[in-house]
Amino acid sequence: MSARTPISSLMLSGGGARAAYQAGVLSAIGEICTELRIAHPFHIYTGVSAGALNACLLTSQEGTFSEGCKKLIDLWSTIKSEDVYISNPWSLTYEGLHWIADLSLGGMKKATPGKSLINTAPLKEMIEKNCAFENIHKKIKQGDILGVGVTALDYFNASSVTFMQAHTQLPSWERVRRRSEAVEINADHLMASAAIPLIFPPINIDNKYYGDGSIRNLSPCAPAIYMGADKILAIGVRCHQDVCFTQKAESTLEPPNTARILSVMLNAVMIDGIELDIERIERINKGMQNILESEREKLSIRPIQTLWISPSRDLSTIAANRSTDLPRMIRYLLRGLGSLEEAGEITSFLLFDTTFCKKLIELGFNDGMRQKDKIKKFLTD
Repeated sequence: MSARTPISSLMLSGGGARAAYQAGVLSAIGEICTELRIAHPFHIYTGVSAGALNACLLTSQEGTFSEGCKKLIDLWSTIKSEDVYISNPWSLTYEGLHWIADLSLGGMKKATPGKSLINTAPLKEMIEKNCAFENIHKKIKQGDILGVGVTALDYFNASSVTFMQAHTQLPSWERVRRRSEAVEINADHLMASAAIPLIFPPINIDNKYYGDGSIRNLSPCAPAIYMGADKILAIGVRCHQDVCFTQKAESTLEPPNTARILSVMLNAVMIDGIELDIERIERINKGMQNILESEREKLSIRPIQTLWISPSRDLSTIAANRSTDLPRMIRYLLRGLGSLEEAGEITSFLLFDTTFCKKLIELGFNDGMRQKDKIKKFLTD
């Protein structure tokens, strides 16, 4: 690759079933790439949680980016809850009894390690079935891409770790509570990145336990920048702050129920930091315009071109309207916390339902096409 060729990156944030929206946007980008006759538009792919799954599904397929997008659509258009987690009454009752025993017996009983509400064994099977990880190595060797980064949280030192499979020319890094680790990416890395705390079990990799990469990830674009990206196209799963849906305020004397509190906490813990990150990058870019070009070379920072695509509608609201499509036992448990409407945020993470995901794919495709001119400029600039 020529030293003058700008390195472009695709960054995908997390959000459980919300990631179906990303598949829709990527489908639009795939059509644009076909129109422009661009086989491999991105050199670097990074993702967290379900976004990491999408990134690896794309890069582990043979063929062009557009062909990978079609396979991504096929997967999300047919996905079911049982493809991701075990939701039968026996499994959930078993897990629930462990929680009850730990909470009620307190110090009289040793707490169950690695406890979670849901068993995600089917997710690993789905990943191994749909991701031919050897193709990532093949594409890097052929020069079609430079690297893939999957971020997870190390539960014991509370640092974000980006598992990176990349060309040797890409640097590794270590910052405050952020570091990279060179690996050959496999299903365990994706499982770790998508392990929603308490809901999905932590994942053991080399005797360390990892959880969802969205936790405390206030700078989701950082791995791509550290890997050398000059341009970042980021796809989020939350509305832009200016147009973000806000639940209708109602006059009530009742305190918020548990479902509402947990939804707010999940929203805060699994924060999509793309908006703040993009704003920070744009502020740096604007500041660098005031510095002489001869002086810029002395700086440790560089301008980064960005394009951020996010939902035009609130996905938790769409999920709340489809909450009856959740597995029966999941609905039963959520009703124990409050109304299903109040649990919309939780529902949007767990609603791996064909109808819901197709709605998000359609929304994503339309949002992508609305930004067609910007996407074309990003790809050809």
